[in-house]
Amino acid sequence: MNFDDSMASLLRGALMVLATGVIQVLAQLVLNHMLDILPSPPESRYPTFYMLTHSVVAVLILLVGHLLQVTMWAMVYHYGWDEFRDFSSALYFSLASFTTLGAYDLALPRPHRMVGAMEAAAGMMMFGWSTALLVRVVQRTDRAATGHGDGQ
Repeated sequence: MNFDDSMASLLRGALMVLATGVIQVLAQLVLNHMLDILPSPPESRYPTFYMLTHSVVAVLILLVGHLLQVTMWAMVYHYGWDEFRDFSSALYFSLASFTTLGAYDLALPRPHRMVGAMEAAAGMMMFGWSTALLVRVVQRTDRAATGHGDGQ
């Protein structure tokens, strides 16, 4: 692979990472909106149920966001570049890359290998971001349930 191909691959990967970040921001906005409309402990007779509900809703919203991100990468691999014989293989490869597990039975050809590696890097960043959001949800619901702090 020559320098121009490497630069084009890096540019494609950077654009995909950008799109992945946009989906993450959208998931965060949905999460914030859902947490605002769920009942708070002072309005609930069951603060533990409130904490559970907020935590489960947060996990589900962030999981859907990650699945959308993985699906976007898989669509590019399969429909954009025709790299896998079927979409399910592209989806498996994408999920394995995004979670940094790796799909040892599948591989991208040389021109797109850099993009696959960038998906793994993006996945690590997105899971770290989601972890930070989950910590915020737990802290917020714990403070609100125990009456400490303003719930923010």
